Amino acid sequence: MSEKAPYLRFQHKIAIVTGGCDGVGRGCVDVLAANGGTVVVFDINDETGSKLVSEGPGKIIYIHCDMTKENEIKKSIEETVKRCGKIDCLVNNVGSHPGAMAVDDISVQGFRDLLEINLVSTFTASKYALPYLRESKGCIVNISSNAASAAFKNSSTYCACKGGVSSLTRALAIDEAKYGVRVNSIAPGPVDTRLVKALMPVEEREFLAKCNNMNRFAQPREIGLTCLYLAVDATFTTGEEIMCTGGAEVGYGVKGGGLLV
Repeated sequence: MSEKAPYLRFQHKIAIVTGGCDGVGRGCVDVLAANGGTVVVFDINDETGSKLVSEGPGKIIYIHCDMTKENEIKKSIEETVKRCGKIDCLVNNVGSHPGAMAVDDISVQGFRDLLEINLVSTFTASKYALPYLRESKGCIVNISSNAASAAFKNSSTYCACKGGVSSLTRALAIDEAKYGVRVNSIAPGPVDTRLVKALMPVEEREFLAKCNNMNRFAQPREIGLTCLYLAVDATFTTGEEIMCTGGAEVGYGVKGGGLLV
């Protein structure tokens, strides 16, 4: 390879990223496309999706897909294979957070709705993508959360959904190993996204940044780099979860922010 030629780690590969128009999903899209891949974004943000352009030699394709609707997911996966010929990686990223609420303020229907977008969508996309991933010996990368294991105050339904994503990851990894399909997850800590900024005032974000050993928020592309690693390099890794938290889960109390009182 010429010294001038870039080392494209995802070249000639096809990925689907759900909820890829913004936030962590966009970070994954940008990194995979920058490394030469074709990335198909499933989202409902048509205005942003129609303008997505790869910053590198790869390609981005946008497909409108409501990830709470089984038929749309199935059709979008079929459309991806029709247009691209295969699927090498499915990144189940789409998700939401209802904001901090005590259990008394959360309706049962609200919990059901959150399960649909945060957990059932992961199962549904995996179910319909797996026949193609088995053909390519591909992989699934699920975006879970530090909330799956650490839990957060006033976030019971969100934590339950993400706990389900982590457990689904491990169980699917067992079932799919015989087909050569790897299934792993990423558990981000605080990430600098528009959703976080919308849910948290500045002072809360500043406090949260001190709750990990690196004393900052992650950037979406940093999660994308971990996604690339799991998609390309972690060839003997399945059923695992990588903690992208800045070390929030190690040590005691608030990191770098003084004593807890």
